[in-house]
Amino acid sequence: MSVKINLARLKKNIEELAEFGALETGGICRESFSNTDLAAKRWLMEKIRNAGLMAVRDEAGNIWGRLGSKKRSVLIGSHIDTVPEGGVFDGALGVLAGLECLETIRENKLPCNHALEMVAFADEEGAFLNFLGSRSMLGSLDADEISAAKNMNGFPLAKAMADAGLNHRRIVSARRDPSGIKAYLELHIEQGPSLESAKIPIGIVGAIVGIVSYWVTFSGEANHAGTTPMTMRRDALSGATEFYRRINAWIRSNPGGVVTIGKMDVYPGAFNIVPGSVRLALEFRHSSATRLEKMESSFLEIGNTIAEEMGLVFTADRLSWDDPVSLSNNIIGTIRQETDSLGYAYRLMDSGAGHDAQILAQKINAGMIFVPSVGGKSHCPEEKSNWCDIEKGVQLLLNSTLKLVMEYTDPK
Repeated sequence: MSVKINLARLKKNIEELAEFGALETGGICRESFSNTDLAAKRWLMEKIRNAGLMAVRDEAGNIWGRLGSKKRSVLIGSHIDTVPEGGVFDGALGVLAGLECLETIRENKLPCNHALEMVAFADEEGAFLNFLGSRSMLGSLDADEISAAKNMNGFPLAKAMADAGLNHRRIVSARRDPSGIKAYLELHIEQGPSLESAKIPIGIVGAIVGIVSYWVTFSGEANHAGTTPMTMRRDALSGATEFYRRINAWIRSNPGGVVTIGKMDVYPGAFNIVPGSVRLALEFRHSSATRLEKMESSFLEIGNTIAEEMGLVFTADRLSWDDPVSLSNNIIGTIRQETDSLGYAYRLMDSGAGHDAQILAQKINAGMIFVPSVGGKSHCPEEKSNWCDIEKGVQLLLNSTLKLVMEYTDPK
């Protein structure tokens, strides 16, 4: 039976969701547990109910939709929170594509041997805690870790959750038994230029890079900017900028990974004061765990060397370490089969961005589908994907989901 997605309905839903946190720049600011995020999730729950599905919010702030009562399910998901000045499609496409698949299957009364679920995971972007929602689902977060978590402005996650009507000490109740989920599928924009430059509409993901994040600090001595000679300064910003230069030089001579400093806080932060300390948000990624370890040791060594040379103090606090993961060969095979059936060109590729799929893949068979990003742009207002590519991606998601839910009979 050939069933088509309703592209007009999907497009309308994406455009409606984009209104939550819309900025004059054309971008979106919908950080997890913000008022706009909470409003968007209320909108999503209403959409789920209107589609004839059961809607639930768990104690981690994840939003669930379910079709069917079978014990095991096939799950489709992603996230709707954004980075500051983010784009319309990142995460949101995967969630609303999941809703479209479930609604299409329900309205066409297609027989399924498994239940179907969709999910919008909380805080995938890490405003407070990377992959909070998907990690909670696997039971790899506890109340103590959440009690210690704060956003970049120092606002506690526990307070943000309480303001949202959630009790962080009950987050254990968000855990799901992995054996109850047959497969997890995630559709996402590529967020890079590979597919568009090759004129290929579909990417099938084989592995997702590991991501490590640190706060690193250079501490020197704050002093008068007019009376302190250049040769006698212990300028923390000089150390921080040299660190930035050297780690970028290191990565260029050791290709395959990426490193980013995405935020810099200078203290005391005035025109007429030599900076006494500088805190940097450091992140690096690689598809090899061994190479991640090498990057970590090299960057820390560079920081300590600079501090010794300049009479500064270097400290580094690791925030998170997410290992690279390989996705399920069985799910990849199913997606490839359905891509061939639809006659779409595709590329097998790794993901340079982190996704909830990498968390779930630790215990659940997981697969990912990419559609091209125009200009390779993402995490910015210019983020865009063509609707013809989106239609192919969502149709492939639907066909792959149907293949998985029609395989095998659920014992209960």
